[in-house]
Amino acid sequence: MLAEVDAMSDEERFEILLCPEIGDGVHTHVKKLIDNHPEGLTLVERPVPHIESAIELLREGHGDLVAASGRWWYENREKDLNASIVLPRREPTRVLVCDDKPEYVPKGAIIIADCEIVRRQMIRLRKDIKVMLPNEFGEAPEELFERTMWLEDLRLNNTIDGYIIPRALHAALPFKTRRHTLGMQRDNIERFRFIPVPLEGFTVLISRQDFPITDITEVIDEGAALSLRLEMMLLDNINIAMHDKVAMMIEQRKVGTILREARRTGDDLANRGIVSDKDEIKGGKIRLDLALETLNRDGTVTAGVEKIFHPAESHSASLKVLNNWNQLLKIMREKPTEEARGRMKELMDIYIDDMVSKGRLSDERIHSPMMEDEDSD
Repeated sequence: MLAEVDAMSDEERFEILLCPEIGDGVHTHVKKLIDNHPEGLTLVERPVPHIESAIELLREGHGDLVAASGRWWYENREKDLNASIVLPRREPTRVLVCDDKPEYVPKGAIIIADCEIVRRQMIRLRKDIKVMLPNEFGEAPEELFERTMWLEDLRLNNTIDGYIIPRALHAALPFKTRRHTLGMQRDNIERFRFIPVPLEGFTVLISRQDFPITDITEVIDEGAALSLRLEMMLLDNINIAMHDKVAMMIEQRKVGTILREARRTGDDLANRGIVSDKDEIKGGKIRLDLALETLNRDGTVTAGVEKIFHPAESHSASLKVLNNWNQLLKIMREKPTEEARGRMKELMDIYIDDMVSKGRLSDERIHSPMMEDEDSD
C-alpha cells in the first residue's frame, strides 16, 4: 500500500497511475484534480504507457489508484477491484465539427458520426443529408486521434462537410476547429436535443478492495457516482446488441432549475407530484432526471422515455423506466391491427390521414410496425 501520511506535512499521500490522453478526457481531468487537490491531501501522478499495465501495477501494489473512463470500467470490471472514486462528471455531449450549425448544414451534405446512435439522431434532425459511420465512408484509422486527423483532412478538402466526435476528444485535439454542441438543449426547447451516449463524461479512480476510501472521500462526487451506478445497471439490463443504438442520460438536478424549465414548456410538475414542497426549492433539493431513447435506422421513429424522481427511489424508479421503455419497444414492433368499427377507428383514421398529409408517415407504412427487428441488430 503506497498510501501514506507525509511525516513532514501530515498530509495523506496517494499515487495515481495515469495514462496519456487518448481522447476520453480522463488524463486532463485527473491532472486538474492533482493540481487542485483538497487541503490535507497529496495526489501524485505516476505516468504509465497504457491502462493494462496500470492495472497490473495496481494489483502488484505499485500504486494506489488507476484513472479510467466510466466506459472502460464498465467493459472491464473485475471483482478484485473497485471504482472507489467517481469525479464530477464532465460535459457528456458530442460536437459537430462543421462550418454550419446542424440546422443550417447544406442539403445533401455528408456528415460522419462516430457511433450508430448519434448517426440516427443526426438523421432524425436532418433527413436531407447523408450521415455515415467512418468505416462506411472509407478506410478509417483505428487510433482515435489519427482517425480525427483523417476526418479533418477530408473536411478541409471538402470531401465531407463535417464530423461528430465527443467533446473531450475535440478539447484534446492539437488544432482548433469550429464546433457546434449536440446537447440536451434545455435552454432552447426549439432546437433538437441529442441525449448523450451512455457513460459519457465519467472519470473513475480504480483501487484494490482494501483501499482506505475514507481517507480520500473529499474528491468523490456522490451525484456522479450515483448516476454512473444507475447507467451501468440499466445497460446491464439492455440487450448488448442494442448498446450502440441507445442514448441515455441520468443526472442530479436542482428542483428550482427543473421548475424553471417546466414553466417555459408549460409543464405543471407540481400537479404531477414531482415537487410538493416550496422548501425543497429554497433548500436546493435535488431530483434525478433520467432520459432514455433509441431510434430506428432511418431516424423516423423514436422510442423514448423520461422520468424525474427522488434520489431515494433511484433504483426502483430506474428499473420502472426501463420496463416502460421495453414495453414501448414491444408495442412498436407489433404489426398494427385495424379497428373494425366505432369511435376509435374514426379517431385513428383522422390521426393517420393527418400524419400522411404532413409527410410524417408514408402510405405503405400505415399497417407496418413502427420499429423493425433489424433496427436493434
